[in-house]
Amino acid sequence: MRNMSKKTWKLRVWNHMTEMQKLDYLLTKAGITHEMERRFPENDKNQPEVYGPGALHDGGYQITVRDKSGTYLWDAVCGWYTYGFPHLLEVCGLALVDHHDVEGWLTARQVMKMWGRRNAAKNR
Repeated sequence: MRNMSKKTWKLRVWNHMTEMQKLDYLLTKAGITHEMERRFPENDKNQPEVYGPGALHDGGYQITVRDKSGTYLWDAVCGWYTYGFPHLLEVCGLALVDHHDVEGWLTARQVMKMWGRRNAAKNR
């Protein structure tokens, strides 16, 4: 869609994306190395009617953020048994959260703000 205004893009695209898709888009736009994949792909193969995309016990997706050397920094998940399922995100990782636990019920923009604050504090 050529020459689409920001308002039109928000109405047609952004408002119809999941929070996981929004986080993937924002990380890509910021140039942050990450991987987006299904959380439990083996369950999708074995029992797709129970655990597959859109099913009752959907494992969901996971975004893993790594540094340039491939070291794990943090991840975001949205799936069955996560804080925020089916719409919001749960994040984990000391590089993003200051403790060895998870934080849930977050939007993609909130996660990016958390990441921006952590990087700003490290770069001072």
